[in-house]
Amino acid sequence: MSDKKYDVAVIGAGHNGLVAANYLVDAGLRVIVIEACDEIGGLTATRYPFTLAPDHASNPYSVDAFFWDSFPPSWELELHNYGLQRVAVDPGHVYLHPSGASIGYWKDASKTIAEIRRYSEQDAHAYARFADVLGKLSDIFLTLAKTSPVKPEPAVLWQAAKLAVRNRKDLKEIGSFLALSVSEIIDERFKHPVVRDAMHATAGATIPNNASSTGICFLWLGTMHRHVSSRPIGGVQAIPNALAKRLQSKGGEIQTGAKVVDIQMQGGRATGVILEDGQVISVNKAVLASCDPVTTLSKLLPSGALPEDIQRKVDSIPQDNLGIGQMKVDVALSGRLSLERHQKERKDDVDLRIPSHMIGTEAGMARTFARSQAGLLPLHGDFSLWPVITTAADPSQGPEGQDSLYIYSAVAPLNPEGGWEARRDEAAQTIIETASEYYEGLKELELDRAVLSNEDIGRLAHVSAGNITHVDMTLSRTGPLRPAVGLSDYKTPIEGLFITGAGTHPGGGITGGPGYVSAKRLLKSIR
Repeated sequence: MSDKKYDVAVIGAGHNGLVAANYLVDAGLRVIVIEACDEIGGLTATRYPFTLAPDHASNPYSVDAFFWDSFPPSWELELHNYGLQRVAVDPGHVYLHPSGASIGYWKDASKTIAEIRRYSEQDAHAYARFADVLGKLSDIFLTLAKTSPVKPEPAVLWQAAKLAVRNRKDLKEIGSFLALSVSEIIDERFKHPVVRDAMHATAGATIPNNASSTGICFLWLGTMHRHVSSRPIGGVQAIPNALAKRLQSKGGEIQTGAKVVDIQMQGGRATGVILEDGQVISVNKAVLASCDPVTTLSKLLPSGALPEDIQRKVDSIPQDNLGIGQMKVDVALSGRLSLERHQKERKDDVDLRIPSHMIGTEAGMARTFARSQAGLLPLHGDFSLWPVITTAADPSQGPEGQDSLYIYSAVAPLNPEGGWEARRDEAAQTIIETASEYYEGLKELELDRAVLSNEDIGRLAHVSAGNITHVDMTLSRTGPLRPAVGLSDYKTPIEGLFITGAGTHPGGGITGGPGYVSAKRLLKSIR
């Protein structure tokens, strides 16, 4: 057994763990990042899983970093100096309707308003107001997202207060996005069926759109009107790769293929980690865990380490999305996909191959949520899909002239009848059949596919319940409530043990926010 000594050990080399490690190294600490997988990336990974098409890239979890530019790591860490290159995509997202209609979501909200006007003048006017209020909510939320929700920095709190005062006439409507459901927000504003379908699909909720307080899911759309969507060249893995390169250039270390099985404690304090092979990595100051909080606090800590009341809160952290899971299907293709039917309907020069797409209808999504909660597979045509032809904006993700298609199914059963082992291929084929109604040539050009259920995601990414946001993204688990009261300040009741990652404030998505704020909180604590 070897014994190494560092100031801080970071568990997990996903983007939040690596962001935190960079800020800690910048503060002069000796840092090691420990990753269970053989490669870094976590849920921001790019892999090559196709046996029959080994040169096609797959982004098995996330593909778009639409929150990234709203958080300080995107500019403070200067990752362009460490190999990160991105391609601008505007409109960043386009909704595809079964009829052939489409609506693009541009950085310039007026362009989205103009697209909606093709279907309804009234809805275009309503979207103008919707985007304005959503932008003001985004300003306030993203300001507060950059500080501890329990012990906010006075300067940040003052900035948020000024924004609230400036927008005081709109505070009631801004607050409605926190209290109302996606369905209620849409019902109050939009009438045309194509626009309503687009807004339901665009919400991106992973729990039913008619559930209370799901309106906050529209927050991501607010970022679409703040920044041009920029996709990392080479796949989303380019972000953790650049973070790792920066970290190592400043003396930080990364150890992969190293699964942490225990957090070492002495005298009630976290003093290091123990790896599966028995290696001990000791720390002088802290352990920062970026894995999901249930794994950290229920599986890696010794039994009885936490106070009984805190342990009960940990045991109650919701991770099952009300019985709803997600699926991923990635497809390697022998040629180029076409969206000819939707392209003809637009009558403009937007190349629909390039943006990310959203597929789903109000009625179909309602059925899909209901069936998934009941353990039943969604029906053909009803799946809520977020596909991306990754090679359209970035040809490096496949051989010349050949596409790679990313298909994220935002709603699927968490535990389908018969189990995922028996139903995975059936569900994947239904997703392909649904997607083929939008992408001409999909079935004919398919070379190979990679399919992941939420069970597979949990196993491969070492995340409880396969939950890509670690903790359910609901209002009851937002800000000072995430992941639970008493654990929302990143500092745990165990001296020297901190948590970060998607299960902490400000939540899921490729933001770097949890890594950024937790590193600042850790530094303040040890100083």
